[in-house]
Amino acid sequence: MENARKGRDVPSAVLTRIGRRLPTKTRGAAVLCYHDIGTDAANTTDYYLSPDCFRTQLEGIRAWGFTFVPFAEIVDRLLAGRDLDGLVAVTFDDALVGIRDAAAPILATLGIPATIFVVTEVLGIDPPFWPGAARTLTADELQALTASGLITLGSHTCTHASLPQVPDDVRTRELRDSRDALVALGGAPADLLAYPSGHHDTATEAAAAAAGYRAACTFSFGRVTPATDPFAIPRFCMHTGQTPFHLARLLARRPVDW
Repeated sequence: MENARKGRDVPSAVLTRIGRRLPTKTRGAAVLCYHDIGTDAANTTDYYLSPDCFRTQLEGIRAWGFTFVPFAEIVDRLLAGRDLDGLVAVTFDDALVGIRDAAAPILATLGIPATIFVVTEVLGIDPPFWPGAARTLTADELQALTASGLITLGSHTCTHASLPQVPDDVRTRELRDSRDALVALGGAPADLLAYPSGHHDTATEAAAAAAGYRAACTFSFGRVTPATDPFAIPRFCMHTGQTPFHLARLLARRPVDW
């Protein structure tokens, strides 16, 4: 699992040197999209990061002067026209068990909030939409995570369907029923969405708004600025190849360059 170890054991002096080259206040906010964290050598799925790599990325971002906030705060600021500069939010798609076992302790130690986007009808099982991935979290495990106060829940639909490719009534159910399930889990108001696989179109955005969501995430790289469509929020998809140097370049890049 050599790839999952990339980014580990980077000396703090190196992070500091990288930080000196970054703008003191990068314009716009950045939303990070993680999937799973762990040390299982047999797990060769994409986007499976080691705890060391995950911690190094978060510590580096903080050392460079960025401020971690809940994803909901970025949405609040976007909708209210407030300052977004220098903010970073952590999100996880699919609600895999490594969030509980490996990511949550690191987040707690660093005091960093995160949002988990949950596939509400795929709980406590191996995800059928991602062969080889670890199992998903159970309802009880999700409730225990939210009890910490650092973790909040958002919707990743009911079944991880590609929303532009299903009939209108199916899309409506995927959006509406997943919200209802999250509210029942204690995730109220459950009004934040991540499109499965990032797939979305105009009809999907309208359906999300009609289902009561106030913002939705894509997989388009870029930063959140006052001009960002709240139903097409960009995220940086985090993977093993993002060394501190690569990550610093992503965060320093001007919004107009994406």
